[in-house]
Amino acid sequence: MATPTPFTKTPQKHPQAFSSPIPRSVPPMMNFDSPSVMTLLQEGGIGMGISMSGMGMSSLGLSASAMGRADEDERRRRLENIIATLKTKPGRVSEEGIIGLCKKEGLDVEREEMPDGTISLALVIGSEVMCDVFVRNGEIESVKLETAIDRERPGLDFGPTGSKILLQSLSPLPGMTKINLTLERFSHNLDKLLRMDKLSAPENGGVSCYQAIFGVYTSLKKLFEHEKKMALAVLEAHTPYASQKAEREVLCKKSGRPRINAGTCLGLSLEYWMDRRHLIPRTLSKQSTSAKGKEKMNVDSSSDGDNYPEDGDPSNNKIYALTIECESSPSSMYSPIRISDAWISDSIEKAPDVATGDIDNILSNTPSIDWLDPPPTYLPSVAAGGDHDAMSLDAAPGRLPNIRFVAQFNPPLVVPLTVFINIYQTLGLEVPQDIRATTFTGLALRPGEPDPGLEMAGDSTPEVRSEKTVLVLNSDGNEEQRTHANSLYVPKTEFSRTMEALPFHHPKQIIQILPTLRQYAFTTSLLQHTFHSTSPSPPTPSPAVQKSAATTTATTTTTTTGTLQLTPPPTPSRTTTAEAHPLRAPPLQLDTTLSYSPPTPRLTLSFPHPSTTSPLPLFSLSSSLSSSSSTSSAASLLSALMSTSLSPPRPPLRISIDVHPNADLVVGDQNVVDLAPPPPPAVMSGELGGLELRAEDERVKRVARALDVCGDLGVWGEWVRRGVGAS
Repeated sequence: MATPTPFTKTPQKHPQAFSSPIPRSVPPMMNFDSPSVMTLLQEGGIGMGISMSGMGMSSLGLSASAMGRADEDERRRRLENIIATLKTKPGRVSEEGIIGLCKKEGLDVEREEMPDGTISLALVIGSEVMCDVFVRNGEIESVKLETAIDRERPGLDFGPTGSKILLQSLSPLPGMTKINLTLERFSHNLDKLLRMDKLSAPENGGVSCYQAIFGVYTSLKKLFEHEKKMALAVLEAHTPYASQKAEREVLCKKSGRPRINAGTCLGLSLEYWMDRRHLIPRTLSKQSTSAKGKEKMNVDSSSDGDNYPEDGDPSNNKIYALTIECESSPSSMYSPIRISDAWISDSIEKAPDVATGDIDNILSNTPSIDWLDPPPTYLPSVAAGGDHDAMSLDAAPGRLPNIRFVAQFNPPLVVPLTVFINIYQTLGLEVPQDIRATTFTGLALRPGEPDPGLEMAGDSTPEVRSEKTVLVLNSDGNEEQRTHANSLYVPKTEFSRTMEALPFHHPKQIIQILPTLRQYAFTTSLLQHTFHSTSPSPPTPSPAVQKSAATTTATTTTTTTGTLQLTPPPTPSRTTTAEAHPLRAPPLQLDTTLSYSPPTPRLTLSFPHPSTTSPLPLFSLSSSLSSSSSTSSAASLLSALMSTSLSPPRPPLRISIDVHPNADLVVGDQNVVDLAPPPPPAVMSGELGGLELRAEDERVKRVARALDVCGDLGVWGEWVRRGVGAS
């Protein structure tokens, strides 16, 4: 409350003990030369009963010139903040920019000019890594990364594959001009190498993080090769793309695929999910499509970029991976890293044991992985006669390194809050306390907008809308573009969290949670492809379709849930549908309801039956009739209108899909496949009744498999409608 000024004619009631004739509204005299008083005035008079809102600087007898020194200090402070912010940003890709970045990071750079004019910049990154950048005519020509781990582990090829990644980080992306190319991506990879070097430095114990990480890679690679051979044994002989199919089966259903310097990620990556894994490009070499017997012989071949066609098409085959790194952590609180290649036995598998908790393997009659527990890795003893204190505990023999393993999510994964807490508790980690009211819609679909969990009332339902053009086959078997009006409803508020990093001390902990991660990776990718505000649209060759796609909108609204039946979004505007195309039907409405809570996410889709003809708007019919000069055209339009009004409406198609662990899809409630009533017990026990039930079950499974193959709600919905219309 502002203190009244002396001009305010408000009667004041003073206590009896207050005998001063000066009104209480007038502040006492202060010495403004005191720095402490000036600080209090600048902070608003806290603790002195002075309100700067009710008393201006002029009323205190101070002018702007008298406060000039404070203004200069404020400007200087802001300028320093701007300069500090600019210093954190890497420069542009050039010789001077690379040298400046290395100086800022404290790296030594040796510059050498070759006889042909090429300039070599040698970056010394600790005692284990050296990077040479070759610049010619102001452009980056090549990068050479040399590491000590390649000499200690022949065949790892960390340096050659890392050189390609570093060169890509110094090259412009598709559609980017060289003038806009910065050192941001190169700086990110350089920071990763620097962190590994600092953790492996002698002052931190001298334990090589490279040896620890690539020891984990050796065991994971052994497990991957074993599971790939098992997957190849299941495939039929002369199966095309057998090697790629087996690898992707292990990647998405088993223990994942470990890779060194995969894609644009430097280091060890454990890939655990791939979008549209069944879609393999036809540009592979003939060697990759050889018979199954030859694939078995080539399973241990070195990893080459040609064996991973998904790296060249990340838009269709997006990969979810965990990057295995090291971070500083006290060994007294968390289990430290261990340097060992024996995280798993040579036999790979063992019989399931109830004592070890392999109940699921016993029920499914499948072997379990034979994990091993390597001994701890101790730091070397401090040499005698050093500068270390003899009473220091850090210098005592038998010390453990203050480093732990951590898995970085690439990309970050959104999971329900209960799943987030369960994973942390399963790994024996402390659950973060910064619990926020964030939802899947706000984190995964609309990250740049206010989260519905922060604004939404308890009796409302968040709705996300988008329009998308889908390539479909018409009744004549020809391809055509069809517009879908998609709506996503989330009836229940389910809070979620984004997983970015997960510490662990044994690789088996990561393998055990992969089935759960795949559930939400598939769900997130499926919905992002349809409802993400920045997702690219399919190619549109015709100008009319291009104009329609250019006007595509994606908005987030809120609808109340007064009834169980959710109301569809309003009819599209006349400008985009009726006026531009008078005889064009409105976009096909596809409604999706999401239940995100564990144990399984559920997607319920509803779309019109193919036999239900969408009536044309009345204003479009009248305008067409008035503009038509042909009697036959008017008659055909009236005939279409009469047939539309007389045809009974068919109920919309409705399918519920449950996403189980490992992203196994199971169809729940549905009205697509006509299921006959259960036969009598006598027929049920016969062979004919069993065959009929199995045939119906296979038809239902085929609906779920179609969604797994295409990975697109729009394409899958059109496939279902086409199958129902043909039946």
